[in-house]
Amino acid sequence: MRRKIIIAIIFSAFSFALNAQNYTKAIGLRIGFGAGITYKQLFNNKAAFELIAAYQYQEKGYTITGLYEIHNYRALGASHLALVYGGGAHFGYYNGGYYKNRSGIYYEDNAPNVGLDVLLGIDYYEPGSAINWGLDIKPMLDFINPGFRFWDAGLSIRYAFQ
Repeated sequence: MRRKIIIAIIFSAFSFALNAQNYTKAIGLRIGFGAGITYKQLFNNKAAFELIAAYQYQEKGYTITGLYEIHNYRALGASHLALVYGGGAHFGYYNGGYYKNRSGIYYEDNAPNVGLDVLLGIDYYEPGSAINWGLDIKPMLDFINPGFRFWDAGLSIRYAFQ
């Protein structure tokens, strides 16, 4: 009898740990100033890594962004809605020589770009489905073409995996 109780407690604790994290990875689309693919990998229920590959249509260039994110479920008081904040870096390649930067900087033909990113947003996982939504703003600071670029904002819709 004692062994059955111990096994039941272990399975209950394991089940609770699985429910504390809504999903472990998700892949989908990000629509905003740059549109592309987003992949998010959660390390636990608080920390995640997000990779965004996007086409910046106004700047006529491609960017790859890697972000380390903190998911704070207590801030908004909901078990499936998290305040997300973090930072990372991006690498871009602009092939159009097209003006976009609000600082008045022109991108040369075939110009690479490297910079830092900050992210602030919300992340929602729909219970009972495999859909994950994200809404964020992501200001960027470039090093090769120096200056504050803009508030890159986006809506992400992802398919979540357990």
